[in-house]
Amino acid sequence: MKYLIWLMACLFTAGAPALAGSLPAAVIALPRGEHAILVEKQTQRFYIFRADSDSSELIRVFDTNCSTGEAFGPKQVEGDKKTPEGIYFIIDEHEDKDLTPIYGPRAFPTDYPHFLDRQQGKTGYAIWIHGTNKPLTPMDTNGCIALENKDVRRLSDYVTRYVTPVIIQKTIQYTNADVLAAWKTGVIRFVDKWVRTHMTGTAADYMTLHVPGADPDRFDWDAWEQQRQRAAVSENPLQIQTSRMGIYRLKDTLVVAMDFALIRGQKHLTLGRRKLFLQGNMPESLWIAADEFQDSDRVQPSLAILAAGADRLLESK
Repeated sequence: MKYLIWLMACLFTAGAPALAGSLPAAVIALPRGEHAILVEKQTQRFYIFRADSDSSELIRVFDTNCSTGEAFGPKQVEGDKKTPEGIYFIIDEHEDKDLTPIYGPRAFPTDYPHFLDRQQGKTGYAIWIHGTNKPLTPMDTNGCIALENKDVRRLSDYVTRYVTPVIIQKTIQYTNADVLAAWKTGVIRFVDKWVRTHMTGTAADYMTLHVPGADPDRFDWDAWEQQRQRAAVSENPLQIQTSRMGIYRLKDTLVVAMDFALIRGQKHLTLGRRKLFLQGNMPESLWIAADEFQDSDRVQPSLAILAAGADRLLESK
């Protein structure tokens, strides 16, 4: 019965009118040379897109079948056999020598549950992209995303830890370049304002960038501001540098991921890959819902990590 329902959904999708655009609406900006993984649960398809090195266009470079969770709908709790829906990132890679046969020759863990998932009470863990030791059947996993072994072996060529997004949707939505450009412009303008506020703003300025209830701890801001002022009286004030920015959107939530570094004179300290969850239904109206360093082993607020990094720079010879 489950297979019949899935097959009917695929037939319905195949007969739908042509889409009003050719670019995945969820990928607003992808770092050049990097890739994005898109999973469509309704059709059990797995796609990889690459950011073209000479333009902002996305090129589809991989398209294959996959298998997701046995149960319909987005994951909510541990053991519900559902595959989550949202924007996640590859955080590791396991080879066959480290795996039991059911995972095939490769496995790529994701960061489910991420910060917002945990805030919303979602549970579960170990949502991986992996191979298999049996024929691939639609909707046949406990929540992971399974591929044929010949396909999962190829993923290593496309994946960068903490950079490659895995965007899981019931149905992939498409749009045109103008819509994506408007969102990209709005998000970059917001991020620029956010960076400037770190350097020249007040605590009140910083708090107003957040949705109600998501304000960072004032103590962490004070710790950062103390380091900022300490550097300002010297000949080498602190600067912030962001790079390899990716911007992704599902519904009214955006994820912005970037390499985040502090600079003081000739000294450069990369703090990690910082991830913002933004909310807003228009590019001109955005607020921060959550903020974390996704590749940090330190379970600390981002401003605390920033303040500690500034202290290291200021104390270094």
